[in-house]
Amino acid sequence: MSAGRLIAAVLVVSALGCDDGEAATTGVRPAPLGKPWDTLAEWQLFSEAVHQVPAAGVVPFEVISPLFSDYTTKRRFVWLPEGATMTYRDEGAWELPVGAIVIKSFAYPVDERDPSQGERIMETRLLVHEPTGWVPHTYVWDATQMTTERKVAGTFIQASWIDATGATQAHQYVVPTTSECQECHGKLPDTELLGVKTAQLDRPGAGDDGRNQIEAFAAAGLFVSAPTAAAQRVKFAAPEDASDVSLRARSYLDANCAHCHSAGGDANSKALYLDFGSTDPATDNAANWGVCKVPTSAGGSTCGHVYDVVPGDADSSVMICRMLSTEGADQMPPIGRGLAHAEGVALVRAWIDAMEPAGCGN
Repeated sequence: MSAGRLIAAVLVVSALGCDDGEAATTGVRPAPLGKPWDTLAEWQLFSEAVHQVPAAGVVPFEVISPLFSDYTTKRRFVWLPEGATMTYRDEGAWELPVGAIVIKSFAYPVDERDPSQGERIMETRLLVHEPTGWVPHTYVWDATQMTTERKVAGTFIQASWIDATGATQAHQYVVPTTSECQECHGKLPDTELLGVKTAQLDRPGAGDDGRNQIEAFAAAGLFVSAPTAAAQRVKFAAPEDASDVSLRARSYLDANCAHCHSAGGDANSKALYLDFGSTDPATDNAANWGVCKVPTSAGGSTCGHVYDVVPGDADSSVMICRMLSTEGADQMPPIGRGLAHAEGVALVRAWIDAMEPAGCGN
């Protein structure tokens, strides 16, 4: 699907009082300021919520290097008020107008080997741009996939699915609290988007036409001014593609760690910067992204290692140890996952092992 104009919807989710899984008869319906709807259906963002079919004017998008969330699949959408436009930026999050809504649903497939069996949606998160900043709202789906309920305090859901090997996987999925959402996105008035930026969106869209998302947005007149030419844009690499391991690992770290580990992030006092720009080996001091750097406040969460990153020796690096951990304060990221991301660890391990060996502390 190519991106159409982000306008007020004409055909959307369920009418008021209907279950979240039913079809809609009216347009997108933003909640009154400071009074979010109790159910996802009342926002009327989907024409078929259970199948994640967006309402008219609600545009799906995909990112290049996704944040790991316990092996869930994700569906992402954005809606702008009628006639509104957004500000393109080469770096950092794009600026969306007040009233904009960014939507993300998290789900597990019934059976990864057979997509026709569908999936179970766990939660749908909204970021609503109010005059004071981006405000998060989380809607948890019940087991029947017919209704949702807004949760402020978070919750736990027992999840299971069949993976690509045919093995049954099960774990306790954690829905974050509103305050935990703000740990990553920032507290008001300093909240911001994470994935809605050029480096993540410079790729084909969610449909079958193969059109670049940024070009589609521009063609639809959705930017205040024209974006930078494609050849001049810096973009991420997908974790699984065949590009340089450094490019893929740096993209992964930006998506999974930089919301805290950056100059403007919650963990900036630790002086470990894992945003894409700071990990560029051609331009930055390698100690900034952990090379031969002693952690400043890891406590006992080091697996007996001394340095965050030991070039050429991933197994002696604190970074790998903390990515593998699923124990409370030891694990990194500290929230948003309950499982270790085997593929992500393998990627970062390969990146560290490929570095020119250096005798840290010698």
